[in-house]
Amino acid sequence: MSAKYQPVTASNAAGGHFLRREHRDPETQPRPRGSRARAWTARAWIEIAVGAIIAIMLLIFILQNTAKTKISFLAWSFTMPLGVALLFATIGGVLVMALAGGARIWQLRHQRAETTNR
Repeated sequence: MSAKYQPVTASNAAGGHFLRREHRDPETQPRPRGSRARAWTARAWIEIAVGAIIAIMLLIFILQNTAKTKISFLAWSFTMPLGVALLFATIGGVLVMALAGGARIWQLRHQRAETTNR
C-alpha cells in the first residue's frame, strides 16, 4: 500500500471517505487562496468582455436588419423586423438548451445523491 493513502478504519470510513490523500509532496500541495481568487476574477472579467462584444455585434445586426418580415406560427400571423425575429428565435434556442442542460445537471446530482446515501 502506498504511503500517501491511509488504510480504511472505522474512524475514517464513517465520513464516507475510504481513502484520504495526504498533502506532503510539494507537487500535490493545494494552491494558495489568493491565486485562486485572482484567477476567478480574471476569468470573470474576460467573460464579461466577450459577452459585451457579442451583445454589441447582436445590436448592430438587429439595427441593420430592420426590414419587416411576415411571420406565421400555428394560428398567429404577424410582421416584425427580421433582426428582432432572429433575436427571439435565438433566445428560444438558448432557453431550450438551458432547459436540457439543467435537466441533465439535475439528473447527475440526483444520481450522485442516491449513490452517497446508500
